Formats: sequence, C-alpha cells, structure tokens
Amino acid sequence: MASSTTANLASQLEEELICAVCQERFTVPRVLPCQHSFCESCLSMAHLAREHRGRLLPCPTCRAVSVIPDNGVPGFPINFALNNLVQILVATETEVRRTPQEYCSLHENKRITMYCCECRVTICSSCATSAHKPHRTEIIADVIDSERAALEATRSDTGTAVEGADSQINEANLALEKLTKQAEAAVIRINKQVDDAIGLLNKRKMSLVSQVNALKAGQTERITSLKEDLKRRSKKMKGRKTAIDSLLQTMDDTAFLQGLSEFQTDMAECSGSQGNLEPVLSWIDFTRPVQETLATQIDCLELGEVKLTKEEPRDTDSILNSRVNTARVSARRRRTRNNGDENSDVHINLERVPRDVTIRYPTQQQQEQQQQPPRTLPRPMASPGRIRAVHQIGSCGTSLGDFFHPCGMGQLANGHIVVADQRNNRVQILEENGNFVQIFGNEGNGVREFRAPGDIAVDGQDNIFVLDTRNDRIQVFTSEGRFKRIIGCSGTGQGQFIKPQAITIAGECVVVADSGNNRVQVLSLDGRFSHTFGREGTGEGEFMEPCGVAVSPTGDLFVCDHHNHRVQIFRLSNGHFVSTFGSFGSDAGQMSYPSSIAVDLAGTVLVTEYGNDRLSVFDSFGRFKMCFGEEGNDLGQFLSPNGVSVCSQDSNNARNRNVKFYVCDAWNHRLQMLEMIV
Repeated sequence: MASSTTANLASQLEEELICAVCQERFTVPRVLPCQHSFCESCLSMAHLAREHRGRLLPCPTCRAVSVIPDNGVPGFPINFALNNLVQILVATETEVRRTPQEYCSLHENKRITMYCCECRVTICSSCATSAHKPHRTEIIADVIDSERAALEATRSDTGTAVEGADSQINEANLALEKLTKQAEAAVIRINKQVDDAIGLLNKRKMSLVSQVNALKAGQTERITSLKEDLKRRSKKMKGRKTAIDSLLQTMDDTAFLQGLSEFQTDMAECSGSQGNLEPVLSWIDFTRPVQETLATQIDCLELGEVKLTKEEPRDTDSILNSRVNTARVSARRRRTRNNGDENSDVHINLERVPRDVTIRYPTQQQQEQQQQPPRTLPRPMASPGRIRAVHQIGSCGTSLGDFFHPCGMGQLANGHIVVADQRNNRVQILEENGNFVQIFGNEGNGVREFRAPGDIAVDGQDNIFVLDTRNDRIQVFTSEGRFKRIIGCSGTGQGQFIKPQAITIAGECVVVADSGNNRVQVLSLDGRFSHTFGREGTGEGEFMEPCGVAVSPTGDLFVCDHHNHRVQIFRLSNGHFVSTFGSFGSDAGQMSYPSSIAVDLAGTVLVTEYGNDRLSVFDSFGRFKMCFGEEGNDLGQFLSPNGVSVCSQDSNNARNRNVKFYVCDAWNHRLQMLEMIV
C-alpha cells in the first residue's frame, strides 16, 4: 500500500516539476523576480544567446525583463521549494524501484540480506551457510553499488552508440533525399535527350515532307500544262471535224477544191507531235529502311549511359538550357563501408557522346503554345521591383537555433517565428533576428512527438498548427508550446490524410494540401470537415502531389501543383477552379517542382522552386514579375528551398512599403530573410 501511495505522489509531482524551456525535470531551479522558475542551465543558455543585449533577460514564459546579477545567472536565488520537491520525487522513485522481497521463502523470519554471485539470486544468511555454501556470496548493498556503477558505464557507452547510430541514420536520410532528387533530375535529362532526338527526327520528317510537296508541285504544274495543251488541241480537232463535214456536203466542184486547199494548208500549219502524258508522268515514292535497319539506327543514337561512378561529376548547365552534346546529372549519396569508417561517394551519371550541333528545334508543346492566341489579362502589370537578401538564421545541427532540413514556418503576433525543424523532428520558436526562444517536440507518434513535421500555420489566437507529415495528422499547441489537440489520422476519408505537405489558415478555415491523396481539404479550426476538391491527374483542378497552399486577400486559394510544375487558383469557399499558370522549365514564368507559396497583402505571389533553386514572383493573375536566387550556399543562394512566409504586414500600408519574407533554405539548413523592394 505504501509503495502504491508513493508512486501516485511521484506521478502527481512530475507535472509540476518540469522546466518550461527544456521540458525536463528541474535541475538547480532559479527563480526570477517575476516568480517563474527555470533550470540554471536553461537561463544561462538564454543569457548567452542574448549576451549582446547586456544584462537584460526576458522571462521565457511571461517575457518580463529581469536584470541579471553581477555574478551572472547563479546570482538569481534558488527555488528551494522546487529543489526539495525534486529531491523528494527522486527519493520516492528510488523507494518504489528498490522495494525488495524482505523475507526468505525457505527460512521463516530470515531477512534477505545476501546475493549469490553464481546463481544470481538473493538469499538469506541461512541459505548462504547451507544450499549456497560452496558459492561466492556478497552483501546485497555492495552488489547493488558495483552493478550500478557498471550499468552507468554501460549506459554512457550505449548513449554514445545511440548518438552515433542516430547521426548515421540522419546521414542516410540525407543521402536518400539527395539520391531521390538527383535520380528525378536524371529522368528529366533522359526525357530531354529523347525529346531532342524526337526533335531531330521531326526536323528530318519536315524536310522529307517538304521534298514530297516540292516534287508534287513540280509534277502538278507539268501535268496541268500538258492538260491545258491537250484541251486546246481537242478544241481544234473538233473544229476541223466540223470543217470536214461542211466540205463533204459542198456540191460545187470549184468551191470544194478551194475549200480543200484551205483545209490542207491549215492542217500543214497545225501538224506536229501530239501531246503525250507518258514522258511527263512520274510517281512519287518514299523508300524506308527495313525494320531491323531502323531499330539498329535507333540503337546507334547513343542517347547516353546511366552508371555509378566514384568520381565527382563535372558541373552541368540547367536542364532546359543544356545541349545535346552535354547532358549529365549526378546524384550523390554517402555510405559507410562495413569494414571501417571510410566513406565513399557514389554518383549517378547520364553522359552524352559529344556532338557539334546544338538543338534549338521547338518541342511539340512549345509549338502548340506558339499557335495559341496570347492570354488577355484584365490590367497592366505593376513595376517588378527587385529582391535583396537581408540575413540568414541557423546552420546545420541539432543545437538550439540550428536546423536539419527546415521546411515550413509561421509567425506569432509578437513577431516570433515558428519553424518546422523537419529532420530534427521538433519545432523551434525564434525571435525575428534569430535569437532562440523555445523548443518542443521529439521523434515519435505520441502527443508532442513528430515524424518529419512539414509545415506550420498560426491562427488568430496564436495557436500553432503543426503539420505532422509522416504521422498523417495535425497537432495544435499554444504559443507557449502546450499541447491542445490532434486533428486527423491516416486514411483517404474526410478529414484523413496521407503525407500532407502544406497547411495555411484563412479566418476560420484550415486548408491542407493532402499530397498523398492528391487533393486539398478545408477544415474548421477545431478540425471539423468542410469540403475537399481535386484528384490525381494533369487537367484543370487535378493534382500530382500538391505541396504548397496560400490564400490571397480576395479569398482565392493558390496551390502548388508539384509534379505538374504549375500553380492552380481556386475559390476557397467552394473549391471551384479559376485559372492556372506556369509550365515546366527554367525560363521566366516557368517552374521546376514548385514547393511552397505565399501571398502578401498586395496580392503578390511568391513561389519557391525546388528544382530551379530559386524564388519566382508573380502578380495575382499569374503574370511573371521576377525571380531571385540560384543554386549555392552563399547569402541569396538556395539549395532546394521548401518554405516561404511573409512577415507581418500593416494592411493599411501593404501597397506602399517593401515586403520582407523568410525562405526555408532546406538543404542549406537555414532560414533566409529577403526583402522585396517595390
């Protein structure tokens, strides 16, 4: 009964003895003047993050500013009440864990005080002098102390091994992600190689067809000319026949002879070769190679070779600007050999045999687009302006303020930014300048646990909606990181998800890009289903993995259609299709795997492109304005950007001020703040 009571007491105390910063049990709790208590190490870390601000330290809970004592954070008084409770909790847990079976079952009223090292059982003193007399025995307390020390050493070694395994798992995930991306790029290059070859064949086809048309025109002209000559000859022959008939009916000999003389003279003048079709007529034929010869010629086109190589591939131009004589993509993944720690680089290469010709023949899709009339837009486009990079936040790592593949963010009313730190399976809250504020979450499928959180949205009450992508759900927290509720589960029904990739909130509506189901779902703030639209496909209102959603000030919903390389616009209220813009490519107005989208208060649309490593800007009608960025790791460069969020704006001045926004530079493991100067 006593053990049960102490266990219940320990459980009740546990919730009250958790630090709001590290979410762990208090260690050396220090109390601030605002009466909130935190671990001494947590306060020290917060002080170091804000050291440039002097001795002022805001409370992580209420944000009340305290002055740090002269001797630093240890100058704050210890919260002895909390410290004592922690010690009591530890003692009660120890008591619960170490409650022994007190008496021997073989010898009545004999307490168990010994341990048989050979049989590995607890015994009493009588057992030690009888059944276990030949064995080595020790006092239980001594055995426990030595075994605990051994377990502590094993625990330390195991922790190190776990950290190493986790690090290797992260590296493997990173390698798989890069391998998948580069394999997709290799497929794109292969498709382009084949398209270029088809372009050459189409060009040759047009040349052959032109030859046929020229031969046809020449033959038609000759045959038509002969036909007209034959018509004239036929008309003359008919006249001669009539003259002969008239001459034969003449009874006057003199008149007959005179008419005969004139007829013979006319016949002599018109004598000559008759029109003949045979020399003029020629048939048009096309001689094609036999099937075996044609197949051999196709095999000899040398489109390229896919292979694994351990040499670093040379840099290549962008996919759509590449030539037929150079088409190479490489995917790099890192693996650890079984016989050691040495790493080797494995690449996927698609190499093209060099040629001297550069193909500029338009594809069939481009020809069709050129034949279509230009789209009429309702109003002229505004001046495009320019974009500049302001600063970056974070770097690759697991420390506070560092990231591993950040891919979505939101902003609280106080200006703090909330970031989905995807590969670290956590959410971080930072100040606008990057100073760390708070962190919550770890890997798992329970409450406050995540598996690859993919995006963040914040409602009007500062509630944080975390898109828990691989758990197929949404978790809702307060701005302090306290759990509130879960929305959704895995499935294809209403309010269910399969690997959702993006979330946004507009008023009372929660909009989710349900990527695995190729649809968009609209829910209420408490998770009730409203409506859904979209299905798999390439037509209007159809998707191939939607992965970015944003709502404009006019209530239009913009959706990034990832594998269709476009953005589609819908009415949020009913899901009716409005229009679409974008096509695959790297030219102005084209896209390569658009990954996220945002719309500012002026209606300007910002789209990150995973494949082109850049940000493209459009107006609210989908007209291209400008693009920014290129592949790289310098400020203003990106490596697979996968998240964009506009900073808080004043709606009264939205059209008359520069716009600042953040971009999740995913594979550079950082955030970049950009400013669009209008």
